[in-house]
Amino acid sequence: MQPLMSLHEVRGILERGLLTGKWSVLQFNKTGRDVVLPSKEFLAEHPEFEDMEFRDMAAFRRTHG
Repeated sequence: MQPLMSLHEVRGILERGLLTGKWSVLQFNKTGRDVVLPSKEFLAEHPEFEDMEFRDMAAFRRTHG
């Protein structure tokens, strides 16, 4: 069976959510069977997300407050 979304699309959702503080990498992957990690380019621009538990709460407050 073919997946509904490509890895590229899922990675884009992960990265947008990281930047808006919706989740950490660990939270995003909590219930999934296949682990999705940010791209090398994304991590080069945002090294704080190398910590899989980091959630940008300041960004969350800015976008949801």
